[in-house]
Amino acid sequence: MDNDRVQLPKANILVVDDTPDNLRLLSAMLTQMGYEIRRVINGQTALKTAQAAPPDLILLDIMMPDMNGYEVCQRLKASEKTRDIPIIFISALDEVLDKVKAFAVGGVDYITKPFSEEEVFARVENNLTIRRLQKQLTEQNILLQQEIRDRQKAESALRLSQFYLDRFKDSIFFVNYDAQFVYVNEAAGRNLGYSREQLLNMSVYDIDPNYQEAKWRSHWQEVRSKGSLVVESTHRTQDNRHINVEISVDYLEFNGQEYHCASIRYINPQ
Repeated sequence: MDNDRVQLPKANILVVDDTPDNLRLLSAMLTQMGYEIRRVINGQTALKTAQAAPPDLILLDIMMPDMNGYEVCQRLKASEKTRDIPIIFISALDEVLDKVKAFAVGGVDYITKPFSEEEVFARVENNLTIRRLQKQLTEQNILLQQEIRDRQKAESALRLSQFYLDRFKDSIFFVNYDAQFVYVNEAAGRNLGYSREQLLNMSVYDIDPNYQEAKWRSHWQEVRSKGSLVVESTHRTQDNRHINVEISVDYLEFNGQEYHCASIRYINPQ
């Protein structure tokens, strides 16, 4: 069954050379290696073809009539749509200055004629690998930047929420299933005589003598079933005073965790 599957090309390569024999030779080499090849014989056609459907890599002859490879490369690099396509120059010219100019206009590599199949394969494969890694890095960077923006928005929303809740006169408690406080506003500490840090290391059992484990579990299930509930109870302050309270509780789920959000109205603060 696997043998009947269509083998996708490893990459799409545009070969630009005004010599038909060179085009046929390079196309045969690269097709045999598993690449999809498009062939054009001049610079103008190369520009149109690359704009219409940008290839993964371009093999570009330098010595061509009307528009040489250097000019073609410069125009490709000037276009937002094609500027990131890696370009390997191919030429019979083997002078250092020719190679320097090729790199100066934006080429990534240089292959000298006559072609060696091993060299063509190595240079093409290396530059395609580099391009793939660059794309992955760019995509990862975009995702990272989006994650940073999302986190900054979440942090801003959290600060705004905390600012808003800290302006409440009533005490606000977020409580988990184990009766531990996971968030308290400033009023909660002020009304009970504890600091916020102290309360976040405490539980319902520490401030409410009417709730021990069995009753808390029953209370939790009732709120979970109804979604919200209003009850009366008594809170004990740090200096051991007892205050009658009315507790409005809402059941919440967040990131797979269950919580109670309790708003406390003190009936007879002293």
